[in-house]
Amino acid sequence: MKLIKTERGFLVLEHPAYLPRESEHKRLVGESSAIGDYEDSFERPGSSYLWIGDHHHLNREEVEELVLRLQYWLEHKRLGKAGA
Repeated sequence: MKLIKTERGFLVLEHPAYLPRESEHKRLVGESSAIGDYEDSFERPGSSYLWIGDHHHLNREEVEELVLRLQYWLEHKRLGKAGA
């Protein structure tokens, strides 16, 4: 994985395993310029939402859920229980 800064100043975590050619990287997770309803949103650009893959926005609460699910996955080798 490779952490890079975009021309706009946001950090993006890239990973080569998702591409047909190893010489290119594709966004895995990236900071979003979208501004959320948080006290520090304007002072901390990129802190309200994350891009996941190329087509998903997650807010802070959704990122928290994702982290919990990924931690669960590391322990149990599953993302969780269906319907939970």
